[in-house]
Amino acid sequence: MPSIQLDRKLRIVLIFSIIVMPFSSSLNLVGAQVSGGDTINLALTLWVPNFLAYVAQEKGYFEKNNVNVNLTLIQDYADAVRDYANGEADGMFIVYSDVIVQDSEGIDTKVVYNIDTSYDADAIIGSVNNLTEVKGNKVGVEGINTFSHLFMLKSLENVGLSEANVEFVNILGQNVPEALISKEIVAGHVYEPFVIEGVKKGFKILSTGADIPGVITNVLAFHSDIVKQRPLDVQNIIKSLIEAKEDYDNNSEQDIEIMSLKSGLSRDMIVEGLNNVKFLDLDYNDRYSMNKELNETLSLYNSGNSTAKFYAERGVINQYPIIEDIVDPKFVNQLVMEKNQSQ
Repeated sequence: MPSIQLDRKLRIVLIFSIIVMPFSSSLNLVGAQVSGGDTINLALTLWVPNFLAYVAQEKGYFEKNNVNVNLTLIQDYADAVRDYANGEADGMFIVYSDVIVQDSEGIDTKVVYNIDTSYDADAIIGSVNNLTEVKGNKVGVEGINTFSHLFMLKSLENVGLSEANVEFVNILGQNVPEALISKEIVAGHVYEPFVIEGVKKGFKILSTGADIPGVITNVLAFHSDIVKQRPLDVQNIIKSLIEAKEDYDNNSEQDIEIMSLKSGLSRDMIVEGLNNVKFLDLDYNDRYSMNKELNETLSLYNSGNSTAKFYAERGVINQYPIIEDIVDPKFVNQLVMEKNQSQ
């Protein structure tokens, strides 16, 4: 009978839809791109959590996920940001607040994953006893109107001071201990693995990232055209980094050696740098970082708007950014879906 035949056809269509549906969003994400094509150039800086990329490279996770990645370590963070802005790198591990500044300068970028947030890995160290004593003196930051500058200003606000109370000096984080010894400054922003170096030389920790949570968060970002043209490669880089972190959790000694060898930093510096940050996994990214509705600085949307407001009020940026155009959650959403399907 026609009605029975129609019913059978509907059942066949329904079964086919159930089979195909789990793959549809993945197909929409990757489009026609074939993974494993041209090399993706990824810039790293001297921030130890970034060195998970070396683990992904040396232990074959990039290769396993069929993505070609060239890693370039740039000693000076400001140089790395500049090189990325000039198109010399396709993607970069970058402090989130600097993405917002770049957006105002016409650098079209997408933040695709939140790598870590700083606790004790970012600090202000000094030759004085507490942060209030920097008043009327010179303090070091790694670039004016950078994340380092923002970190110092927010830390000063915590103790009732403002930028009018200090004079800023542009000094690389790794050079802060020497600048303190020469009395060029009385305090400066420094990050691991150089915090411990300053402490060993007798300087005091005056403030840390834990005192101003959410201000310094390290993200993986790509130029928007890379995200649009090569989404599967972007997703597979994120996947490889997640797998590298899982590898580190099970083989920390091996992976610390890889990080040390590839970066040129000592093992102790690597360990210190890893211990003083909070790594953010896929679930955290899904629940907090990429959660547009969360009214907390754990959300990149919330912290992004707060940072943009701060910069706009200072005249650092002329146009208020649309954070929804900067944060791209689709890769996290896709990986979460794949994870749930495999369980």
